Amino acid sequence: MLEPDTRLIVALDVSPDRAVEIAETLDGYVDGFKVGYEVVLAEGAAGIERVAGVLEESFLLVDLKTADIPEISRSIVERVSEAGADATIIHGFVGPDVVEECARVLPVFVVATMSHPGAREFYDRACQDIVKACDDIDGVIGYVAPATRPERVLEVRKITDKLIVSPGVGAQGAAPGDGVRAGADFEIIGRAITEAHDPIEAAKDLVRAMMTSRPAER
Repeated sequence: MLEPDTRLIVALDVSPDRAVEIAETLDGYVDGFKVGYEVVLAEGAAGIERVAGVLEESFLLVDLKTADIPEISRSIVERVSEAGADATIIHGFVGPDVVEECARVLPVFVVATMSHPGAREFYDRACQDIVKACDDIDGVIGYVAPATRPERVLEVRKITDKLIVSPGVGAQGAAPGDGVRAGADFEIIGRAITEAHDPIEAAKDLVRAMMTSRPAER
């Protein structure tokens, strides 16, 4: 279910009602949807459940960027799993013990580095070490690396054959296909779709743009 087809994951950083509406509209047109704090802070786990409840073909990735001690992190991921998530995102800087505890509950994408400029200060320095420390952990299915800086995606791809998801396309400055060309399997795109007059046409246009991009050889 988490295999790339369209290569598009839609970030539902909108109200729960809007998230459900877009998810229902685009189910099957895109590979997956990402739900984060915008939905969870509004409705808690019920918000995740509402989005999961309308999906029949696309997967649901819950992004709380979990970053706590192993026991607390596991508890968070357990609740996310119960709400209907197919996978979740956790921070890599907290160490492999946290990652391993979470990955026992639900398939995990580990943040290798982030898309904003401030990630250069600390996260980039640890990027390779994070991937190397987590790559043999059962349940780690991939990493998050930014399309805004394709060199970081390529850096991660040289270390791992696991999935890579790339945020930062659209409003943050990366063009559709930037992450895929560097070796990502999915690109995460939000406002270019959620604010579009016709989300289906917007998604189709973005998928076409990504399909013309050739992933880096593995």
